Amino acid sequence: MIETLSIRNVALIDALELELSPGLNIFTGETGAGKSVILKSIGLVLGERSTADIVREGTDFAKVEASVAPDETHPMWHTDFAFSDVLDASDVTILSRQISANGRSRCHINGRLVNLKQLQELGALLVDIHGQHEHQSLFRTETHLRLLDDFGGNSEAQRQIGKVYTQLRALQQEAASLADTLAASEREKELLEFEIKELTAANLEEGEDETLADEARLLKNAEALRESATLVYQQLDGDGAGGFGSPVERLKAATKELTKLSDIDDSLSELRDRLESSLYELEDVALQVRHYAETVESNAMRLDEVTDRLALISKLKRRYGNTISEILAYHAEAEQKLETLQLGSEKQESLQAEIQATIQEAQHLCTALSAKRIHVAKHLSERIEKELRTLGMDKAEFQASVQHIPDAGGPFRIDDKPYAFRSDGMDAVEFLIAPNVGSEARPIARIASGGEISRIMLALKTVLVQVDEIPTLLFDEIDSGIGGKVADVVGKKLKELSAFSQVICITHLPQIARFADKHFRVEKKVVGERTLITAKPLAAEEQVNEIARMHGGKETEIGLAHARELLSEK
Repeated sequence: MIETLSIRNVALIDALELELSPGLNIFTGETGAGKSVILKSIGLVLGERSTADIVREGTDFAKVEASVAPDETHPMWHTDFAFSDVLDASDVTILSRQISANGRSRCHINGRLVNLKQLQELGALLVDIHGQHEHQSLFRTETHLRLLDDFGGNSEAQRQIGKVYTQLRALQQEAASLADTLAASEREKELLEFEIKELTAANLEEGEDETLADEARLLKNAEALRESATLVYQQLDGDGAGGFGSPVERLKAATKELTKLSDIDDSLSELRDRLESSLYELEDVALQVRHYAETVESNAMRLDEVTDRLALISKLKRRYGNTISEILAYHAEAEQKLETLQLGSEKQESLQAEIQATIQEAQHLCTALSAKRIHVAKHLSERIEKELRTLGMDKAEFQASVQHIPDAGGPFRIDDKPYAFRSDGMDAVEFLIAPNVGSEARPIARIASGGEISRIMLALKTVLVQVDEIPTLLFDEIDSGIGGKVADVVGKKLKELSAFSQVICITHLPQIARFADKHFRVEKKVVGERTLITAKPLAAEEQVNEIARMHGGKETEIGLAHARELLSEK
C-alpha cells in the first residue's frame, strides 16, 4: 500500500504531502479542482510517461515521491527482478521520480538510481490504476491465465505440468545435441575409423621415439665405434715389442720391480699397492673396451627398421600431436567419439521414444487442466456478470475465453491439429466483454468508456481480490454515467474491496464518497498572484459539509442533514 505521497512542482501543485489510509481513500472536489493532477502524480511515480509541461511554471523540476509498504508475502520480495539489488528488507520502499524542465527524468528506488523500465516493473506490482490509463494489470492478457488458475486453485496441476515441461525440454535439448552430432557423422565416422586404424596399427609406446633415436644413432656409427674401441684396446693392452709395448705390460713389469723393492724397503709398500690398484683398473677398462668392440655390429636391416619407425612417428606427430603422449590422448578421444557415433542411432531412437512418452503424459495433464479451466471460466464469468448487473451494466456479457494455443511446431495434436505446450499448459486465456446487447465480445482493453472500464475492473477485482496480489487499486471515473442506487452499490463494492486492498478513488458522487475511511478535498486556491492546487484530509464535520456540497451544491440545513444521514448509513 501507499503510505505517503509527496508532490512538488507538478502542474499547479506547489508542495503537497498526503498520508493515505490502508482502506478506502476518497478524493473529491469541484470539476477542474485538480484531482486528475494528483492521479497523474501517482502515475508518474509508478513510471508512466511524462513531458516537460508537467513541471510547474517558473520551477526547474517536478518531483513525486511515494512510500509503499507491501507485506512480506508480496511477489516483489520473491521474484528475481533486474532491480533486486535496490530493494532491502525494511518495511517501507521509497519510489521517487524527478522530471526536469527540459523533460529529462531521474528515477530512484530506496535512493538508488534506476531506469524508467525498472520503476515501471515495480510500480506494476504495487498499484493498479483503473480508468482511461495504461497502467492496468487486468488489461495485460498474460495476467488473465494466472488469475483464472488462482481463482480455480490450479496451482498443483500447474506445478506438475511445469515439472513435465522442464523434463521434456531437457530431453529435446539432448536429442537436438545428438542430432547435431549425427548430422555430419558419416564423413566424420569414416575419418575417425581411418585415424583409429592408423594409430592402432602404429601401436605407439610412451618414450619410444627417444629410445629409437638413441638406437639409430648407434647403428649409423657402428663401424666407427668398433674401430675406435679396438684402437683403444690396442693402445691399452695390445702387443708391444719385447713384451713391454702396451701400457698394461709396462705397468705389470713396473709393479713386479716395485714389489721387489718394497720387500727390501717397507716404506715403498704403499706405492706398490697404489700401482697394483691402477694396474687392475686399467686391465678392467681394456677388457671392457675389447668386449664393447666385439659386441658392436653393423645391422643395416635393423637400421632401416628403426629409421622407418621414426619416420612413421614423425608423420603421426604432424597429424595428431607434438608428442607421443598427445598422440595417445588423441587416439583415446577418437575412439570415444567413434563409439558415440556408433551408438548415436540407438540412443536417438531411445530418446525419441522417451520424448513421445513424455509428450503423451504432458498432453494428458494439459487436457485435464484445460477442462478444469473451462469449467472455472464459466463459473468466473457468471460471478463477474452478476457483479456487473449490480453496477448498472445489466446487459453486459462477460466471457473468460479459454483456447488451446495453435502452433505449427507444437508437440500436441488434437483432431489432427498441432498445439503448443508451455510451462503453464496449452491454453491462452483472455477476458472478453460485450457491454451491450447485440455487441460482439471484445478484449476488455478495447472498451472505450472510462466509466465502463472502471466498473468492469471493479467487478473483476471484487471477484478476484483474494487471489490478486496487487496491494493498491486506484479508480478514476468509476462514477461516470451512474447515479442513485447503482452509485450506492459501487460505493459498497469499493468499501468491500478496501478490506483486502488499499483503494484510492476519485469521485463526484456523495453515495460513493460517504464510504471513505479517509476523505480528501481537492481545491484550487489563489495565493498571491498564483493559482495552486491543494488537498487536505477532512475531519468528521468537514466531511459532512463536503457530502452536502456534492449532493446539492450548497451547504443548506437540509443538505447537511441529508449528508449526516448518508454518513450514518454506511
